[in-house]
Amino acid sequence: MISISKLWNFCKGYVIISLYGFNADKLLDKATKNNIKIYDIRRESGKYTLRIEPKDFFYLRRLAKKNKCKVHILKKDGLFRLVRTALKNIFYPIGIAAALLFLFFMTQRIWLIDIEGNTTIDTYSILEYCSDNGLCIGCSKNKLNCRQLADDLKINFKNISWVNVSLKGSRIHIKMSEGKEKSVNTLDAAPCDIVSSQDCQIASIITTKGTPQVKAKDVVLSGDVLIASQLVQSGTEENPITDKVSAAGTVRGYVTRTYSFTLPYNKTVKEYTKNKTKIYSLKFINKLFSINYKPKYDKYDKITTITQLRLGENCPLPVVIYKDIYSEYEYKNIKLTEKEAKKEADAKITEHIITSYSTDSNIISVNTKYRSDKSKLMVSSEIVSEENVGREVPVREEMH
Repeated sequence: MISISKLWNFCKGYVIISLYGFNADKLLDKATKNNIKIYDIRRESGKYTLRIEPKDFFYLRRLAKKNKCKVHILKKDGLFRLVRTALKNIFYPIGIAAALLFLFFMTQRIWLIDIEGNTTIDTYSILEYCSDNGLCIGCSKNKLNCRQLADDLKINFKNISWVNVSLKGSRIHIKMSEGKEKSVNTLDAAPCDIVSSQDCQIASIITTKGTPQVKAKDVVLSGDVLIASQLVQSGTEENPITDKVSAAGTVRGYVTRTYSFTLPYNKTVKEYTKNKTKIYSLKFINKLFSINYKPKYDKYDKITTITQLRLGENCPLPVVIYKDIYSEYEYKNIKLTEKEAKKEADAKITEHIITSYSTDSNIISVNTKYRSDKSKLMVSSEIVSEENVGREVPVREEMH
């Protein structure tokens, strides 16, 4: 952390000098007695290096001549020196003023429009409507009325139930919620049963409408009715119940699946060399400045990273830097050991579970069996999961 004294010395300015001669020690002693402030004294090879204030330099030089010592200036620095240098060159203040004006102009514009919450309404349609009403990339934020824009969006798009438009820095955030309109077909929908989508063992059943047909630990086949639309008579009704409803509820079951594949020991892998090329492109507002570059490698991968310049989180600037990395690779033949093949097989099974099973599935167990011969590893994995197994089927489509 910079101390107050060092900061004050930088503001006043300083001179770093080298001092040498037969009477250098006596000269420093006299300078100290004459109230010359000396800082950071170092001695190397018979020479002294020290820092003094500019106003004391000329007096120290006169003392050096009287004591037959020599003084050389190594460096001049300080805030006042920087200001004097800038004032001598007219382009310094002009450049600083231009940069400040440019920065002020950029922060008074809208450079990013975020839209959140739209599922059925196309994002492009919202942006097009906003553009027709004065909100677009590069427009002035001083003329923007967020409340009026929110009201206009709600009037123009009928299925928007709630919308909020907020301005933070140079970013506009449009957050909305879409209402679900009930149609005549939905209101008059035909009764339906909930049937099993998989062969499974029932883990749990919660019925909110209809009549449950199974209970926990029952084994069912795909297509079996789990919750029926027909209401059951309790025996106390004056008139018999013949009503059917759209069955509703949640049925979860234990589903067993087998995932099998073969993994050869001899395989070709991609191996990257040390050859890499980085190409930068610049996008300013909607204009892209790029280099037409063609890699000299026969085989390569391209990785692009995007960096948007910003003044804080809510003040992005219309300057985007693209960095393309071209990495050369070669194909290499390798032979896996049985241990390495099993490790790769386990990773493939994990990837299969992540990509193939829904997020509400609960993996109960994974039982993997391996069988090996000279050229390959045969893998069979039994995966047991707890998942939602109910699906709605209209009663009129049921086969009786």
